[in-house]
Amino acid sequence: AGSSTPCEEAQDHDCKCPTGYSCVDEPCLYCVELPRCEPGHEPSRIGLINFQFECKPCETGTYSSGRNSWCHNWTDCESSGFITLWQGNSTHNSVC
Repeated sequence: AGSSTPCEEAQDHDCKCPTGYSCVDEPCLYCVELPRCEPGHEPSRIGLINFQFECKPCETGTYSSGRNSWCHNWTDCESSGFITLWQGNSTHNSVC
C-alpha cells in the first residue's frame, strides 16, 4: 500500500521521496507516508523487500526534538574546543 505516484528516479533503491515519505518496497516504485513519531523517536523500516514503518527510540548519543523527524547525533562540544554544559538526551541536543 502506497501512493500511486512513482518515486523520483535514483541510483540506489531508496529513492528520494518527498519529505515525510519513504520507499514502500525494494525497487522503490512507490512512496509511503512515514509515521508521525513522538520526540525522542524516529521512523524505522521493517522488512527486506516490502517495507512497513514503526517508531523506535533514538539510540544513546542521538536525539529527535520534533515530531516526524530523524534522530541526529548530539553535538560533540569538546571536539570543537567548547565545554559541555548539558549532555544531550533522546529529545534534546547537547548544550555547549
